[in-house]
Amino acid sequence: MPERPYFSFHFHKQSHTPIYVQLAEQLKTAILRGAFLVDGQQLISLRDMKTISGCSLETVKKAYDHLALEGWLEAVHGKGYYLTQLAKEARLENRLPLTDIPIASLADSSPRPSEELVKRLRGAFYESLTVLDEPSAKKKIMRTQATKVFADHLSRRGLPHSPERLLLFNRSTSGFAFLAQRIMNARDVVYVEEYSYPVFLRLLSQCGITVRPIRMDEEGVCIQALNEEQEHYPANWLLINPHYQFPTGISYSLKRKEELLEWAQNHNVRLIENDHYGDLWFEEPSVPLYHMAAQAKSSIEVYYLHSLSKTLARDLQLGVLMLPSDLSDDELERYSQLVSMTGAEPSLLVVEAAVQLLDDPWFYEEFLADRRALFQARFLRLWQERRQALPDHARMFPISGGLNTWIKWGTPTARATEQEEKVVAILREEGLELTGGHAFRVADEPADILRCPAVRFPLAPLEERELKHWLHRLGAALLR
Repeated sequence: MPERPYFSFHFHKQSHTPIYVQLAEQLKTAILRGAFLVDGQQLISLRDMKTISGCSLETVKKAYDHLALEGWLEAVHGKGYYLTQLAKEARLENRLPLTDIPIASLADSSPRPSEELVKRLRGAFYESLTVLDEPSAKKKIMRTQATKVFADHLSRRGLPHSPERLLLFNRSTSGFAFLAQRIMNARDVVYVEEYSYPVFLRLLSQCGITVRPIRMDEEGVCIQALNEEQEHYPANWLLINPHYQFPTGISYSLKRKEELLEWAQNHNVRLIENDHYGDLWFEEPSVPLYHMAAQAKSSIEVYYLHSLSKTLARDLQLGVLMLPSDLSDDELERYSQLVSMTGAEPSLLVVEAAVQLLDDPWFYEEFLADRRALFQARFLRLWQERRQALPDHARMFPISGGLNTWIKWGTPTARATEQEEKVVAILREEGLELTGGHAFRVADEPADILRCPAVRFPLAPLEERELKHWLHRLGAALLR
């Protein structure tokens, strides 16, 4: 396969436009920029495009055939797909250099599933098809059995083995929406980390819930800032991501977790522990607040949210919500019924396929071990490179798990967003799509907030050599 050009595909899974049509449209742009062409005449093979795009071979074939129907490609039996005269003329009239648009992307931190995982997932789905014909009573039993398997999985993470408290959702965002819509009240005040998951922030705002951002330090949410905010806007909830925090990568210290539990106890605040990258620790897992509260026999209500999409595959949308230990059996049953009634429950087909993977020793002994080692190696390579790549006024945050690190520079300023956008624009011109820190902040925060400009730098989307290349280009942009 020819050396991979820096070109990134973006697919909208929820769009009504089929993936093969989205791929075909993006290939037109690629052709105009001379990407994926052999000798400027032939599009690279179906299998090479499968590897680069992450699509199935069938989807790639349909995209190529779609371009053939539109007159852009001609299929030559035994040789491949060649540009037609129409495509060649379009290139001459509209040809743009590869630097005109982002051709690599660090906007999405989701890792692509390995070929072996995809193979096993397909097999698991095939074997699980029979569940669709099972009677309702049998399906209910199967869901109950599945929660025990998920409880086994979470116990490896450090959670108590409590299948009766688990609710399964079609994605972790649905689990959080259930919390916001069914458990919180419209007049509640929720404290969040100053850099948070934008989807959750939007959900809270849509539910009429007041969101108050709390500044962070190197150990997590600042206790002093919590106390200061409590004097003006007393909180009902605290939403935090204490493990490989998204997007900064910070892991809360054990001391800070203990302080947070004490603070929540003193102020009667309920906690939502969002474990965004749950299974992707490097050497040892971070201790969950849920576990710490249970061990201390604390009266604090902790809701633990866990995503499996980063662990398994982003298209296999599956989330878990563990309810507090002091809820009654009647409350647990009511919540379970609500999940089912609202349509947020995952398909039993997906659940059974995931159960087969979680029951497989290969998943823990090989797959997860390899994934953790891969992303740790990528981070360590960037960490070693940071002194040569970044200027003295920039700092990369160390991480112990997850899929992204955080790079900030300069001094606190009210113009942080402006400076971030300038750097992002420079890199965009060079061909990299990157996300500035302002994208993860509360939308209506005051304009005069003082903070350092920053960007999220994910480890997953690109190969190690490309990450190193773009780290140096980021460093150069910070000097302009």
